[in-house]
Formats: sequence, structure tokens, C-alpha cells
Amino acid sequence: MVEVRSQRHASNLELFLDLVFVFSVTQVTSFVASNLSTGGVAKGMLLGFLVWWQWTGFTWAGTAIDLQSNARARVVVLAMVPAMLVMAITVPRSLSNQGRWFATAYFVVQLLVLVIQSLDAVKSVETRRAFVRYAPLAAIAPTLLFVGGFFDGTARLVIWIVVAIGMITSALSATERNGSAWAIDATHFAERHALFIIITLGEVVVAIGATAASIAEAKNLEGSLLSAVVASTAVACVLWWAYFGFVPAVIELRLREAAPGARAAIARDVGSFGHFPLVFGLILYAVVAKHVITNADEHLDVADRWVLVAAMVLFVGGQLLIQFRVVGRLAPERFAALAVIALLAGLGGVLRGPLVVGLVAVTLAAMSLITARRFLTSELAAQVHHSV
Repeated sequence: MVEVRSQRHASNLELFLDLVFVFSVTQVTSFVASNLSTGGVAKGMLLGFLVWWQWTGFTWAGTAIDLQSNARARVVVLAMVPAMLVMAITVPRSLSNQGRWFATAYFVVQLLVLVIQSLDAVKSVETRRAFVRYAPLAAIAPTLLFVGGFFDGTARLVIWIVVAIGMITSALSATERNGSAWAIDATHFAERHALFIIITLGEVVVAIGATAASIAEAKNLEGSLLSAVVASTAVACVLWWAYFGFVPAVIELRLREAAPGARAAIARDVGSFGHFPLVFGLILYAVVAKHVITNADEHLDVADRWVLVAAMVLFVGGQLLIQFRVVGRLAPERFAALAVIALLAGLGGVLRGPLVVGLVAVTLAAMSLITARRFLTSELAAQVHHSV
């Protein structure tokens, strides 16, 4: 069976590649902010998932082989950067007048990612079997997305939803069969997903800072604007704590301890599937934070209130899913925090936006403190400490 590789960290090439995804996240955020309705958010989630899935392809390839040290992989990755940038540029208009450009760039990149993945997959019977199960659907999905780019309106949307389902199906097919495995470096895999959380937290910080800076040009950074900046940033800080307090370390430990045949399914569930709700939750919060800064003297409107709740449900709910997959338990304080946040959102028509967001930060901090204290006194914490 394929054994886990030990303690390889993200390379400079992967960090360079992530710069394109930084811009892609910004573009998805821009799309959601311009289409703040139930349908608009749903479409934004679809586009966010497509971008996310492309990133996961690089991550699975990069955890199997060192993309920077492998000369062929390095050339292919660098050759893909222009196409990836075209894809990112066209994200906000991919469902309207620039769908063909988005779909073409996406198609090219996804097929080249498969080429990179095949470089390592053919080296052993186990990885070759897993790749053979994965590759057909993984190749069909971007091909269908490319075809969908030449349709308009609802037809394109439906085709791309089918593509997203096909991508999920291909991952399930590749990781649930006995006798198949993927080469996974536990340290690298956990670190790469943690870095994407940093990317999306960076989007939150930029949304807050850029919006406040543009307003501060006309008036001083004081009063309600200052309180909005502090409250919005406090939520971002607590979300960082809620994730980086121990989540990456626990994921790394579980991947390292898992049997080779089970490791791919765990990586799929906590990484490719489990992290997307966290990422999109942060994107939604970036939209809300921008509106809180813009309207610092006002109440949150109805759209911002339900998007705030959706953001926290996705982020905290995503952590619950990861927790259940990794340790088989659910933290009750996380459910309680979501209930309190929903109540605070309901009061958003009475309380000013910065106050609502500040109280959300306090709620998340209390939740994270309870979770952290339970973790620090658990046997799992000792295992994590021992493994470092």
C-alpha cells in the first residue's frame, strides 16, 4: 500500500500559484456582493466551488509530488498560470457574457492538472487504480463545463451544476473503493488547506481595510466608522482563532495515523469537502463586513442579516462536520453559538450594524474558548503535542 510521506511543506511555486486564487476569491466575493439575493448567493457558491475544486486538484497533485522539484510538473504549472488568470478575471461575468472564456480557461487548466496528477499516479498499482477510477469523470466534468460555456442563461447554469455534481462524484469514486489509494503527505495536505483559510481571511481583511480607507478619504477615521472597523476585524480574528487553535494540527495527526486505504477518504472529507463551507462562509462574511463599514451609522438590512447568519452557519457548521469526521463528536457550544448569532441577526433591525457584528465576535470568542479548553484537557491534545 501507499505510505504517507513525512513533513513536506508548501513550496514557493505553490505559494505563487495561490496568488491567482487570491484574486479568484476576490472575484467570487465581488460577484456575491453585486448579486446579494438568495439566487445570487447560490450562484456565487457554485462559482466558488468551481474555483475551489480547481485549487484542490493542485493540492492533491502537490501532496503526491513536489511540484517545484519535479521539472516537468514545474513547467506545466507555470504554463497554466496565464489560463488561470483568465479564468479568475472572468469569474464575475462567467454566468453572463464571458462564460466561454471562463469555461475554456477552466477546461485547459483542469486537463493539465490531470496530467500532473498522472505523473505520480502511474508509479504504483494502488495509486494507478485510484487514478483510473478518478480520471474519466474528472476529465468529463471540465469538458461538460466547456460545452456549457456556449449556452446561455438557465441552460448554462444547469449544465454547470451538473458539472459540480460530477466533480463530487469523481472524488467519491476515487476514494471509496478497496485496494485503491492516493499518496498523501499529512503535513503538506493540512498546511495547504490552512493556507487557503488564510487566503479567505485575507479577503475579509482587505474588504474591511479597503472600504474603510475609501470612506476615510472623505472623513476622519473616528466614531461609528472606527467602531465598525474594530467590530468587523474582531470577528475575523476570532474566526482565525476558532480554526487555527488546533484544527490543522488535529487533521494532520489523523491523516498521519490513518491506514493507507482510509487516508484518502479522510483527506477528501475534511479537506476537499470539509473546507469549502469554511471558505465560502468567509467569503460571505467579507461581503457583510464591507456593508457594515459602508453603513456604520445604520442598521443591517435584511439581506445582510441573513447573509451574516449563512456565513456563520457555513463556517461553524463546516467545523462541526470536520470535527465529527475526525473525532466522531459534535461540540454543543457551536450549536448554541449559532442560535445566539441567529438571534442577534434578528435584532439587526434595531441595533446598529457594528454592535451586532461586535456581539457576534463576543459569541464566537466564548464558543472558541469553551472548545479550546475542552480540547486542551483531552487525550487528543496530548497526542497532537506528542506528534509535534
